[in-house]
Amino acid sequence: MLESTRLDYLAAMGVTGWVPRHALPHAAFRLPPELPDIADEPQESAGDAIAVSPATVQIDTPKAAAPARAKIIVRPSRPEPAPATVVAPPAAEPEVKLPPLESFYLQLWMAGPCALLIETPEPGLESASPALRLLKDILRAVRLPQVPHLYADFTWPLNRNPQFDRSAPAASLALQAFMQGRLESEPVVSIGCFGTYPRLLLGPELDGQDLVCGREEALEQLPPAWFAPDLEALMKDSASKAQLWQQLKRIMSRWQVTQ
Repeated sequence: MLESTRLDYLAAMGVTGWVPRHALPHAAFRLPPELPDIADEPQESAGDAIAVSPATVQIDTPKAAAPARAKIIVRPSRPEPAPATVVAPPAAEPEVKLPPLESFYLQLWMAGPCALLIETPEPGLESASPALRLLKDILRAVRLPQVPHLYADFTWPLNRNPQFDRSAPAASLALQAFMQGRLESEPVVSIGCFGTYPRLLLGPELDGQDLVCGREEALEQLPPAWFAPDLEALMKDSASKAQLWQQLKRIMSRWQVTQ
């Protein structure tokens, strides 16, 4: 063993002073360690002295260090993130196309502070028609100008394009916009509606709206309106005329104050 290796082993074991039993090959000359002064120590009797035979002295020689073994630490691999699932947007519900509303024609007449929305066949009320004479009688009875003047007309559908929405909700919105635009700058306090389709001012539902006859209804961004059957039906049904007269007596004060 090389001297340098031997010294390293002894230093690692904490051995600072040692005496070999035999001469070591290739060992450098070393001075013997200094012994303590015998005079300073109490003398031991010969009987107390213990003879130590060189054969009984054992010097621990360093064993060859076991070769270091590489320790492999196997770390658990991180789980790979699961692929993000793409959530498909919910399928849009198929748009339900409402059936088209049949064609109709309305005329807007002005009689002082009262506007009249009248359902009539085209081309409308003629000067000598029985329907116009009945309208003048109604106006005279409720103290409105007996000679109303035609102000505007409304035809549904608005155009002949088949792709245009012709349903009842579309007709209701169009009629409300028509009336709001025409009456925006007019001093109107009440709207008289004759016929079925003027009831679209209340909404797209026309079935069961016979209940609105006989009372006044509030409208959004419009004056209140009262409803009656069309003029042709009034000429044939005296009971309907009597019901309309009772209704007008209750609400005629609305426009009499403004006159």
